[in-house]
Amino acid sequence: MVSLWPMVMIAVEPHKNERLIEEFAPKFCGEELYVGCNAMTEPQGGSDIENLGAMKGRTIRTIARLEGDEWVIKGHKIWPTNSGRIADLFGVVCTTNPSAGEEGMAYIYVPADAEGVRVGEPYQKAGMAADMNTDIWFEEVRVPAYYRAHGPGLDAKYFRELITIANIATAGFSVGVIKDTYEILKKWVDERVVAGKPLKEHSISAVNLSEIATAAEICTHALYMAARMYDRPEIYGEPWSEKIVAKTRAVSLFCSDQAVHCTNRAMELMGSYGYSREFDVEKHWRDSKMLTLWMGGRQLDMIEITRYFYECKTI
Repeated sequence: MVSLWPMVMIAVEPHKNERLIEEFAPKFCGEELYVGCNAMTEPQGGSDIENLGAMKGRTIRTIARLEGDEWVIKGHKIWPTNSGRIADLFGVVCTTNPSAGEEGMAYIYVPADAEGVRVGEPYQKAGMAADMNTDIWFEEVRVPAYYRAHGPGLDAKYFRELITIANIATAGFSVGVIKDTYEILKKWVDERVVAGKPLKEHSISAVNLSEIATAAEICTHALYMAARMYDRPEIYGEPWSEKIVAKTRAVSLFCSDQAVHCTNRAMELMGSYGYSREFDVEKHWRDSKMLTLWMGGRQLDMIEITRYFYECKTI
């Protein structure tokens, strides 16, 4: 799903770009693995780009200038998912004019083998090892002018939909972590005997077990509701609207926080076994923290939630 993320800009109704679909879609559908990468975050501004509600693209420093029938792109991106020398196609968030705000924001596709694209070494992280992240430099990279997803104003508009999808995906990752943690723990407390009876039969364990089961149920329902909101825009609103971005941010925030909480609780119940590579709790514990950090992290989640629900004007 993450590999296809950049295609959302051009392959989803009502904003399909048929020319780019014809060019890129067959590559994703072939026998060989073809990986997409959404290049957003920059060194100087962190998650300002994802914070469209306040920044509106004014802090983007990756510049695209039109020369004849080509875009020339120069800039530096950090931390993109799938960027660690495995990406075949970058969806690059850039600007034609920072002072123009959202009108200047551009989303342009760049093949990884284009001249001038340089990729660094993968970061060494605590978790999410399968998601390799690096620095990417675009040094006067030239691509056809039609590689821009849409145009002035529209790229920023539909970029918000990418954020909505990322919020829902984060909730999905979180639910997976919580449910697998529940399954691991359920087997453990069935088999682990303390003071002559299974660990689950002790009241102090029951408190923690109930928290994890409750989180699994509530987060699953929240995830399905967020997915339904995305799937039924005629009822709930367009996926790029401030309303849907904020509501899915809330789901992402709650579910990812619960994933961290549940893996902590499971590790406490399992003791040193939970910390052992023999079980997957320690992996979920490491991975789940990243769910609270990407896409601006829980801090940006809280800002956008508050901005929408309380109609704030200055944050």
